Amino acid sequence: MEENKIWHEVANEELKDESGKVLGGVLSNAAMARHSTSITLNFVTDQSLKDVLAAQVAKYDEFTQKVKLLAKEHRVNIKEPSSVSKFFVQSAIKMKLAGKPSTSKIAEMMIKGTTNGVIDLGKLLKHSQLVKEDCTSLAKELLTYEEDKIHLLKYYL
Repeated sequence: MEENKIWHEVANEELKDESGKVLGGVLSNAAMARHSTSITLNFVTDQSLKDVLAAQVAKYDEFTQKVKLLAKEHRVNIKEPSSVSKFFVQSAIKMKLAGKPSTSKIAEMMIKGTTNGVIDLGKLLKHSQLVKEDCTSLAKELLTYEEDKIHLLKYYL
């Protein structure tokens, strides 16, 4: 009987609530996308693309606020991406867009970055076993937004 109790405790540990992990992934995705987009805006000359990217920065701010509220509600500690991570992203963007980048080059870079975010968040959701519905819903909302963003940016290629 004692062996079954231990096995049962181990089984319950494997199905640990992973809502915090998902919320952390949403925060990381939204914060880095916001940071990348705001840096990229400095290189954009096409006013239409500039307007689109500025709206995306605002939308990522909304996602960041939503995820922080959910984390507080669920008493989960999540962290913003480190300043070192942000520095490396900023440096990479500046190197890729050195000189006078075309609107097409900027759109391509944004599509690639967004696609990476979609992949990372999709994997996180697929491999997270027990997640509160509101956390899953926010992650899916961000995924849908980013997929729509990719389709919109294709216009600028």
